[in-house]
Amino acid sequence: MPVLNVVVTGLGRTIRWLPRLLAIYGLPWLLGTIALLILEVVAQEQLQLAAAPDWARNLVWAPFSAMANLMLLRWVLDDVAPTRPLNVLAQRETWLAALVLALWFLSYPAISHAPLVLLQWLVFPEDLRDRFKDVLPYYFAFTIAAWLVNAALAPCFFGLIVVARRGWLNVGEYWRLLRLHPARLLSVALIATAAVDGVAMFDTLAWLQLAPGGLIPGGANIGWAFLAELAQFPVQFLEFAIKGCILAEAYRRLLAETKRCSPTDVGN
Repeated sequence: MPVLNVVVTGLGRTIRWLPRLLAIYGLPWLLGTIALLILEVVAQEQLQLAAAPDWARNLVWAPFSAMANLMLLRWVLDDVAPTRPLNVLAQRETWLAALVLALWFLSYPAISHAPLVLLQWLVFPEDLRDRFKDVLPYYFAFTIAAWLVNAALAPCFFGLIVVARRGWLNVGEYWRLLRLHPARLLSVALIATAAVDGVAMFDTLAWLQLAPGGLIPGGANIGWAFLAELAQFPVQFLEFAIKGCILAEAYRRLLAETKRCSPTDVGN
């Protein structure tokens, strides 16, 4: 599995089939955004919270992200044309994938915030500001380590979605896929993560500061709250398309290779 060839093929599919990818991602994103706005209204107006906690938003978003990812994988791996997203939502494999994605979404911020937590644990919080220059190299080192861990976990979680698309989690197939070319799969994931992070630099959240009322999705501000989500759509879509196509291409080749290899050949 040539690493650069996989990345170039995945990026080429993203560019060449951008309208189809948009059709795959569009409706699940809209349904998920509506669900998130409902969650915010309940959290702020009923529970009197400042905002819905991130873990709750991740759990609400997971089934809709699973819809899009399963349609993408069936298209790339099984050559199945995208079907109606609502039909996909009702399938068992969608909820298996949603469970995997929920764990992925919960682990990502926890690992990303770990560097600051480690610094606060190693250095007393009241001394952190005075000694910031001294601990800055450690913070950068911890941040890079956290980024590498998140990048390494991406193909692991994505592989679970690959095997879950058949309606059950085949642990044996999953383990064979990970063992086949672990170093190359990690290299592909690092490049895909770096590409997605580069896209994220163009996030349009700064523009949203013009919106009134802190974008609280209640009353007259519900329209602004939707615009806040809509402004993030281009970056979210590109992240889905780029990382999804690259990792799907990697697993497409791994699946093709497992069909040719006997179990004793795996890992050699």
